[in-house]
Amino acid sequence: MKGLGVGVRGQGHDMEDPIEIEKIVHGQRWGAFHDGYFSDQAIVRPLVDAALRVLAESPADVVVDLGGGTGFLLSQLASNGLGAATTLINVDCSDVQLAFKDTVGIIRAHLSIEEFCRTDVAVGDQSLLLLMRSVLHYFGEDGLLHLLRHLRDQAREGEFFVHQSASFENEEDAACLNALYRHMRTRKWYPTVNNLKNCLLKSDWRVTDIIEAQSLLLTSEDLSLRYALDTNDIARIRDAMVSEFGQESRVFRLTPSGFQADLYYRIFTCVATLP
Repeated sequence: MKGLGVGVRGQGHDMEDPIEIEKIVHGQRWGAFHDGYFSDQAIVRPLVDAALRVLAESPADVVVDLGGGTGFLLSQLASNGLGAATTLINVDCSDVQLAFKDTVGIIRAHLSIEEFCRTDVAVGDQSLLLLMRSVLHYFGEDGLLHLLRHLRDQAREGEFFVHQSASFENEEDAACLNALYRHMRTRKWYPTVNNLKNCLLKSDWRVTDIIEAQSLLLTSEDLSLRYALDTNDIARIRDAMVSEFGQESRVFRLTPSGFQADLYYRIFTCVATLP
């Protein structure tokens, strides 16, 4: 999975640690969670294709999936034309995720993303391709730029970073989802497309392409399990969201006993530039 098993710094005292809380859905259980979104070959294919396009033009000796969970994305690259000579490394800090491998031939590295260094995965003149799927939001609004700059420090000029990240076209939709996650007591944070693009540019990542990926339907039932929410929490969240955004918006709506929300994704292809 992408989006689970990442190291997160600077947690506020009133916010939950997402890694420990979410371990209930790590490992084998993750494949069916969120209606199987993160284990669906058709859904992940646009990201796989984006990575393969980069590799066709700029071959890499090592492909690293940051926050790679069970290794599903790398397994799909391996089965869709990636050469056997390329080293595949799954970086994740969740031991439960890493214990469940989707395919053989993937090296597992038990590291947080903030601890990840180039020297952990490559030696000498080996070239890198960095991948990521649904992870950036774990670092919150305050940690996003720091994380992007850290990743840029691990890349050489001309190397690529391809990531599928949740982002919204307008401020209203981003504010709605950010409010929902704040009410769930998590520091996860979603930018607008322009905001994320600007953060990438400030971090010396030049965005060469942005394409849409399939959105993820979030249900209060799934979120209750993932974030340890009880019926009182759901009622509190419903009331708070209705007060702020009404019973239905473009990305949030009530159901008879809970709510649903839409998380929109885009795939960003970025190349490392000189400061």
